[in-house]
Amino acid sequence: MFLRNKLFMSLGIFVGMLSGTCLLNMNGSVLHAASITGIISDENGDPIKDVVIKVKSKKNTSGKKSKKTVTDSEGAYEIDNLKKGNYKLSIKSVGYEKATDTLKISNNNEEVQKDVTLTFSAYTKTNNTQTMDAAVASFNEIGVLRRQVPIDADAIASAYEGELQDLTKAVDAENNVTLDSDISGAIEDIKNNNQPDLAAQVIDKTLQRVFYLAILGRITDVRDDFHDGEKKDLRFLWDEAYAAYQAIIGTADRENKVLTEDRTSIKTGGNPNLEDQITVAFLRGQKALDRKDHEEDGITIGVQRQVIRLSLVRAFYIAVLREVEGILNTRDSDPEKALVFQKEGEVYYRIIEEFVSRDNPEGNEIIKSQLTGDLADVNADIMVSELSKGFIGRVRGELESNASALTENERSDAMVTAEEALLYSGVFLEDLELRLGAGDSEEIADALDDLRDASDEVNKANADVASQTVSTILARYESELL
Repeated sequence: MFLRNKLFMSLGIFVGMLSGTCLLNMNGSVLHAASITGIISDENGDPIKDVVIKVKSKKNTSGKKSKKTVTDSEGAYEIDNLKKGNYKLSIKSVGYEKATDTLKISNNNEEVQKDVTLTFSAYTKTNNTQTMDAAVASFNEIGVLRRQVPIDADAIASAYEGELQDLTKAVDAENNVTLDSDISGAIEDIKNNNQPDLAAQVIDKTLQRVFYLAILGRITDVRDDFHDGEKKDLRFLWDEAYAAYQAIIGTADRENKVLTEDRTSIKTGGNPNLEDQITVAFLRGQKALDRKDHEEDGITIGVQRQVIRLSLVRAFYIAVLREVEGILNTRDSDPEKALVFQKEGEVYYRIIEEFVSRDNPEGNEIIKSQLTGDLADVNADIMVSELSKGFIGRVRGELESNASALTENERSDAMVTAEEALLYSGVFLEDLELRLGAGDSEEIADALDDLRDASDEVNKANADVASQTVSTILARYESELL
């Protein structure tokens, strides 16, 4: 859906259209009535939902004659019944720089097209996050060291000590995992010249998991403590999460990976622009911490937490397929290099395994066997199919939770679960289009947007229709998977 609306028209462009209306005033004379319509998109060409568009007559100073609206899921807006005259247009959305412009409506202008591209805002921390910053700096240093030939294990060990190892141990304690042990063991393997290239990949990908869990822990604490926590404490946690995100922003800033048309390999797909989505989510969450409206801002935090969390999950899903592509491209010509790709894929998969294993436990075992076993057994279609089955289960779970929340009139939960369903589906949407066609892909995307709108409005009837459409297409898609 959003791919159809990638328009890059400049802020100052407007085009007069020939279709319009005229109204009669009280005396029966013709009164010109015009409308302003357009698409609001970001720098990537993606449409932006819920942008506030405000138009105000330049002659008016009281504000009584101003009109405003918000964009729909396709970034479209319309403001109608405007008289002839000069107007000021303002466009605002959290996460983007505010845009303004002026335009003139004359008797010849009955519909004015105004498409606007908004510039991303920059995130500015309000707290000193030097401990997390130091951990990120150490991670980046290790990134340089692991690429050297030969790899200096002592230098990596030295870089790991301190804030980065402390963060890893804290993540271990909070999540009942053993990442510090995995990293220390890999460092020992490099010292002993035991497959040092593989060990270096274990260190890098395991540390990415550390930062992912650190982000998730902090934004979850903000959500849980939003209404009762001290504002300064919530802001610090949010800033720390953003600081931790800087370690893995490169993983988020990658193009999608999808099956080839013959389903035998992996190729590059469209760019989901996850790094920008995540930054906007951090900005919107930061704004919500002002807590000017506890209920609405609390919903915003819940939604933006899921945008950050599941966008990162999607980034790691793409990373797994990127390594599968590497395996398939090198297993015959360079088996040792293929083994490195396989190890990277295995460690990346550990990050997202829980999202597959819950609803596709058998597929989870198949995926792990392909990422640890014989290189000849790696099959692109099987990998994508089993991954998708797991995420299909997650979409269905959110649809059920959404239906329950609307029954209980829990608008907050309904909006969050609708957002989760949309984000989970984004993982496999390009593959769904490959197997079912563009029509089904657009229909399910539209239905998921409708579900978000219905949840916001607590409209159970519309939500049920949208949910049924999604479920029907998911069933068709699942039947096409291996």
